[in-house]
Amino acid sequence: REAVAQGQYSSVMLRVQSVVVGAGVVGLATARSLALSGREVLVLESERIPGSVTSARNSEVIHAGIYYAHGSLKAQACVEGR
Repeated sequence: REAVAQGQYSSVMLRVQSVVVGAGVVGLATARSLALSGREVLVLESERIPGSVTSARNSEVIHAGIYYAHGSLKAQACVEGR
């Protein structure tokens, strides 16, 4: 049985190429990438609102080193991921 909207169940069988568990930032980015590559994607999320668990708790800032002086230790550490 396949789960559908609002906890209802149906005997309809779905066939998809990819299943992504979790509709947070990473899950949706993964699903988008798969879809753009031509795959049929199903995203499963246990919460009523996508992105409302861990993704809602971060600052959504990418630390790429662009705010630090060129060549500084902080800029270098951001780029190298340390």
